[in-house]
Amino acid sequence: MGVYERQQREKKIIEAAIRLFSVKGMHYTTMDEVAKQAKISKGLTYFYFTSKEDLYMAITKKGIDELKDVFNKTVAKGKDNTGFENITELVENFISFTTEKRFFYECVLQFLGLLKLYNDPEKQAMIPPPVLESPYFQKLLHVQHDIPGIGVKIISKGIRDGSIRPELQPETTFYAIWSLMIGYERVKGSVDYEPKELKIHAEVWKNSFFKFIYEMLKGTQFAHKFQPVQGSLF
Repeated sequence: MGVYERQQREKKIIEAAIRLFSVKGMHYTTMDEVAKQAKISKGLTYFYFTSKEDLYMAITKKGIDELKDVFNKTVAKGKDNTGFENITELVENFISFTTEKRFFYECVLQFLGLLKLYNDPEKQAMIPPPVLESPYFQKLLHVQHDIPGIGVKIISKGIRDGSIRPELQPETTFYAIWSLMIGYERVKGSVDYEPKELKIHAEVWKNSFFKFIYEMLKGTQFAHKFQPVQGSLF
């Protein structure tokens, strides 16, 4: 069997699994259903992916690659911009990714949760064995720092070009922004939910979120004025 043919079959299986997992969830989807959706025999499906967990890890690797592509394209498109302009554009693009590539984003978050367990010897046993045995999980362990690494380079660029405060440390600064971006997306449903006791307007909150990042990178003496939106923060 040629390399191209193998890649095409793997692609068909992954695409079929994404369609099913995103609707039914991984736990309620069987490999039989994936095989039928891909129009490939169950035996051949298991030849390419040894378990459902292995298949999910393959999809997660694809999700990580897609998000990495968002980071790289942001850098390439803004190569003539300042580091500060790059990082603010990156935040916008990340938020768009969480909406437009929802299933991939959920896979990324799931992997981050697995990493937390994996790094703790006492909790590593909580990870299902098929996940630990998946070659894609091992690949994910090796590429997990690729995405933050791009962000760190952007922060470093901003410090060099003077658009970001020189006293900031690139690694800790990007990981703080990384945490803020994930947190912003995670609580968005609560902010958007109606009715609610707290009087918080979604657009005002978004502006406040960007203002916080702006002031963290620039300093409060460079407070940025955002377009006012009807409503109040509280």
